[in-house]
Amino acid sequence: MATHHRNSAGQGKKKVQVSFVIRDEVERHHRSGINSLQFDPLINRLYSAGRDSIIRIFNTKTNKDPYMLSMEHHTDWVNDIVLCCGGRTLISASSDTTVKVWNAHKGFCMSTLRTHKDYVKALAYARDKEQVASAGLDRAIFLWDVNTLTALTASNNTVTSKSY
Repeated sequence: MATHHRNSAGQGKKKVQVSFVIRDEVERHHRSGINSLQFDPLINRLYSAGRDSIIRIFNTKTNKDPYMLSMEHHTDWVNDIVLCCGGRTLISASSDTTVKVWNAHKGFCMSTLRTHKDYVKALAYARDKEQVASAGLDRAIFLWDVNTLTALTASNNTVTSKSY
């Protein structure tokens, strides 16, 4: 004779929630809002930073199908992007706490800068010095040399703002 054991409600049972994101192989459009744009008039390219974690490149010369390619290394919102080095390099700031440096023409990630401890919200570019500043919710501002991809000396690269 077989004995059956029944669990009381809630005992011994684990709820598992599984989420699927159904995507097209190539997603030509943002699934969510766009946080930032950069335009390169020399080669007619528009770069868009999406809340779907993807940076997309569009050719503004054509109306038929402007989508060119996607840059997909961030894992959270892309909050800001800046085009630098004469349009060769794109820098992105993300809620995944990273700043990424991209080959803007070929669309691949060259480097990931991990100095922030919270969402990175804004970037600023000093064209004459080839420097980029990044700022985040960690209340820190880092200054980067774009050519060497290194933070500038510790004595002058971080500004911490105080709450009043």
